[in-house]
Amino acid sequence: MRPQVPKYVTIKALLEARWEREMLPGDRLPSENELCATFRVSRATVQQALALFEGEGVIRRDQGRGTFYVGPREPRTEQEPSRLLETTIRDREGTETRILRRSIQIAPARIAQRLGLARGDRVVTLERLGIVEGAPIVFIYSYLPLEVGMKVYEAEDQLRRMSLAAVLNDLHGCDIVRVQQVIAARLSDPSFSAELGVDVGVPVLEGERTYYSGDGQPVFCTVSYYRGDRHYFTMSVTEWR
Repeated sequence: MRPQVPKYVTIKALLEARWEREMLPGDRLPSENELCATFRVSRATVQQALALFEGEGVIRRDQGRGTFYVGPREPRTEQEPSRLLETTIRDREGTETRILRRSIQIAPARIAQRLGLARGDRVVTLERLGIVEGAPIVFIYSYLPLEVGMKVYEAEDQLRRMSLAAVLNDLHGCDIVRVQQVIAARLSDPSFSAELGVDVGVPVLEGERTYYSGDGQPVFCTVSYYRGDRHYFTMSVTEWR
């Protein structure tokens, strides 16, 4: 069952996105009464959301003048959709990837389907955290067929320095030539929200990727959750009509 998200958490997420889209640092915020009317919530709910922003340094209150937007908590990492964040982390200074947990388990049904496995087949599961300048930005579940996964089960040092795809391709000859990626909006889950540093139920970006070898067989797949307040995708469009 999906946990109930407090109203003030939802209001905070909506305001954060709106302010980043529409405001510049120094802009004056609407009054509490205006926010109550906009979102049709109580003043207490709005005050709870604003208190969180104030604690994070996103807004400031000037006695007698109003409340003003300071700016986003932290700059976002920018990435083209075609570029994998693991590559971004590998290439940037002040970044690292940590392995939090590893296990051997029965593949969830959808994961088995993506990997071309039978129900009941086992997979190696890695849970990793991507960190940029000391702050978590992405939580990654990686699922590998047992034979492939055992090649990297103890490769913690390599996986700190290289992406999982690079370790398998460069060091174990897995011949990865193609990645299929699907991006969707989700709500953060208790299974990863604490490590990612977000509240349960706040919006995150979900990226599902399946990595294929030259013969068209899936090598492994991942499900990644990106902090929406620290990351966004960009693209240039040449066909606009």
